Amino acid sequence: MSLLEVLVPGSPVAQAYGRVADARDLPADLCACDCSRAVAGMIRDTPNQAARLIAGWLSTREAIWWGLLCESQLLDLKLAEIKPTRLQAILNWVREPGDTTRVAVGQLADEPDNSSLGLLAQAVVYTTNNLSPVQNSPVACPGGLAHRLVALSVLAGANRWPEAERPACLRHFLELGLDVAEGKHLWTPVAIPLHPGLRPGSNVAKPKARIGNIWENW
Repeated sequence: MSLLEVLVPGSPVAQAYGRVADARDLPADLCACDCSRAVAGMIRDTPNQAARLIAGWLSTREAIWWGLLCESQLLDLKLAEIKPTRLQAILNWVREPGDTTRVAVGQLADEPDNSSLGLLAQAVVYTTNNLSPVQNSPVACPGGLAHRLVALSVLAGANRWPEAERPACLRHFLELGLDVAEGKHLWTPVAIPLHPGLRPGSNVAKPKARIGNIWENW
């Protein structure tokens, strides 16, 4: 897949969600709404779908960075197996997306690995345009596959939190996704061109309040 660009806040929910999952899973009246107007209600009512919406709305690079932020917080809290080498390899790709850093992530993959970090690593691996190891028999990578794996990684990561607090953990991760959409917490201060975020009415000049509950002292 080619790296997908970030969408605009007024994009239909079906466009962003459709990068990651079947938009027909959404209520018909929601599909026509724009992402910025719908995201707060989705975080409140259907957080799993909100994770897919955010992953689909972000650019490929931003989406993987979001997943990396979530994973690093789990690692800091000893809620996931610590694999700093793989985490660093994913960070290297975020800093410099390309075949060299992508292949380096793939070389560190464990088989099978359905952990949240493993899913995030696979997201990087599937940023290629050709899935085939045979040079003369290319196999196109489906568009949005990396974004789908990021969403699964974020959801799987939240499920590692103790059961009673999982909803709050997922809300925190979703708020991180909205932060990334607004250009906050990036790998370098000027990593990407500034653009309107996903929070309702957000813009690059005026910071907006968070939507839901957030653990500020994570």
